[in-house]
Amino acid sequence: GTYRNFAAEEWTHVLIWDLFVGRYIWLDGRRRGIFTPHSVLLTNLIGPPGLLLHLLTCLVLPARAKPKPTTNPQQI
Repeated sequence: GTYRNFAAEEWTHVLIWDLFVGRYIWLDGRRRGIFTPHSVLLTNLIGPPGLLLHLLTCLVLPARAKPKPTTNPQQI
């Protein structure tokens, strides 16, 4: 048998991963002052390798700027 809802459930899972992990990479890059568009793009295209690329980028590149505090929505 085939599973009719497989595509819908799989795409939901993929989109959630892209949104949450991509957001984490972007915010972490801003905080550290490092370049992240390549990692976010790779995360959106093929998922987990983008996160691995971000972690590798963090190891290779020194922080270029003072760490920026992330904005807490509750303080606004």
